[in-house]
Amino acid sequence: MSEVQLPIRQVAARLVVDGLITDEAPPYPIKLTLSGAYSSGGGFPEELIINGAVVTITDNGDRTVQLEQDPLLPSYYWVRDTTFRGQAGHRYTLKVVMPNGTVYVSSPELLAPVAPLDRISAEYQRSDGSFGQPDSYRILIDTHDPATLGDYYRWSTFSYVPRWTSFDPQHPPSSGTDVCNTCSCWVPYYSQLTNVLSDALINGNTISHRQVFNSPVYATGKQYVEVRQYSLTRSAYQYWTHFEEQRSRTGSLFDPQPASIEGNVHQQADTTVLALGYFGASSVSKQRLVVRGDTIQYDKFLNRLNKSFIPPGHCPDNFSIFQLGPPVGW
Repeated sequence: MSEVQLPIRQVAARLVVDGLITDEAPPYPIKLTLSGAYSSGGGFPEELIINGAVVTITDNGDRTVQLEQDPLLPSYYWVRDTTFRGQAGHRYTLKVVMPNGTVYVSSPELLAPVAPLDRISAEYQRSDGSFGQPDSYRILIDTHDPATLGDYYRWSTFSYVPRWTSFDPQHPPSSGTDVCNTCSCWVPYYSQLTNVLSDALINGNTISHRQVFNSPVYATGKQYVEVRQYSLTRSAYQYWTHFEEQRSRTGSLFDPQPASIEGNVHQQADTTVLALGYFGASSVSKQRLVVRGDTIQYDKFLNRLNKSFIPPGHCPDNFSIFQLGPPVGW
C-alpha cells in the first residue's frame, strides 16, 4: 500500500488577541501572540511571542493608558495604572502597534452592567463509573435578569479541590515508612470559558439553578469555589458561541471544516484584515462558596472508587499547579 500524502495548508501568522477590561480594580492582562503551531507540552514558542509592541486602551476617546509588557511572561501586556478602571456605560478601544509598525485596533467595546449573582450552591453528583470519571459537585447559580432585552452573560468558575497521592491520609503506610508531607494538597480546576447565555427567551425572569461548572471530587474534604458572572456585548456573545461550536465538534467526517474565529480587532489601514481572538469589556459579579464535603462517607468513597484517583508519588510529581494548604482568605 502506497503512502498517502495529505496536503498541508500553509497559513500566514496572524495576530491573536485575548483579554478584557472589567469594572474590577486593575491590573488587566492582555495576551498578544502570533498564530502558529503550539504544543501544550512544551514552552511557548519564541517565534510566536510579540516583543516590543506598543499597546494602549482608550476610554471613550478621552483617556488612554499604555500597557506594560511582562518581562517574565512576554506574551502578556498589563494595565497596571490603578487610576484606570473600567466603568459601566463606557466604551473601550484596544490599539496595538506591532514592532514592524502595523497598527491594529479593536471596535469600541461597551462595558455593560451585569446583574448581581444572587446565590451559588453545590449539588453532589455521583459518577456512573464510565470512562473513569470522578464524582463531582454541580455548581449552580441564581440571578435575576433585568427587564430590558439584550442582556448577555458569560460565567467563569474555578475550584480548589483536595487531592491525595501515594495514600489517603486515614490509611498511611505501616510504621517505619517515612511520612509524606506532600501527599495531600489542593489543586485548582477551571471551567470552560464558553458558558454563555442570551436573555432572548428569559428576559426579566430569574435564571435559576443554572449549572456553570462540574467540580471534580477526587478526595474527601472541603472545596473552595469562585463563580464570576460577566456581562457581554452581543458581538462578544456571538464570538463565544462560535468558539464553543468549534470546541465541541465531534470530529466526524460530516463536520464542516473549522474556520478561524475572528473577533473585533482589525488592521487600522485595512479593516478586512482581522486578528484572531477578542478584546472584551465586562462588568463582573462574583461569589465564593465553601463546599464542606463532610457528608461523604470516607471509607465507602474509597472502596467504591478503588482508590483509582490516588496516583503514586508526591503532589509535585503529579500536578503542575498545587498548594499544600487551602486558599487564604476564604
